[in-house]
Amino acid sequence: LGNNWATGNPGFQISMSSAKPVDYPTVPCENGHDGAGVKLTTRDTGPFGALANKRLAAGNLFLGEFDVSSALRDAMKATRFGIPFNMKPVKITGYYKYRPGEKYQDKLGKEIVGKRDSADVYAVFYDNHDADGNSVILHGDDVKTNSHIVAIAQLASINYTDDWTAFEATFVYNKEIDMTKLENMGYNLTVVFSSSKGGASFQGAVD
Repeated sequence: LGNNWATGNPGFQISMSSAKPVDYPTVPCENGHDGAGVKLTTRDTGPFGALANKRLAAGNLFLGEFDVSSALRDAMKATRFGIPFNMKPVKITGYYKYRPGEKYQDKLGKEIVGKRDSADVYAVFYDNHDADGNSVILHGDDVKTNSHIVAIAQLASINYTDDWTAFEATFVYNKEIDMTKLENMGYNLTVVFSSSKGGASFQGAVD
């Protein structure tokens, strides 16, 4: 999958330009399960984020690209999920550690007492052209609901753990694959990791 991984860090930089590299939502970590890894943290976006009603930024890592020019105008469109893929995906596997932040807040920054944050790990396989031949790309507002989705692999639960924990999520298909289309890169695949399941709508627990 090469260099096709992206993060929302450029959007965080707009609101927190003085932040140190280690304070960004998505940063490298040297002590992964097997070599290096990635650390995802939900961060406060400061006064500028509050002004724009985008009070937090969830750490995220995904296959696709982040369009920083859309970050302020339409945050949901900034995440462009998926890369062309010519194999039928079966499952995603890996390892995680997870600790939620202490106070869950809604989009207005108000604490929701008793609600606990959750990370999100999933993958989506979808048709990258519509019936008229127009290009299709998924964004933050339809990455799990778009009608062109062929299959989704969703990790059902992520437990609080300080130890590396194996995970596995199997793709559930809702459509048959066109093998000719598959061979000709007619489908896209994205794999998504987020420190807050509600991060796309600016809800979660800041750490």
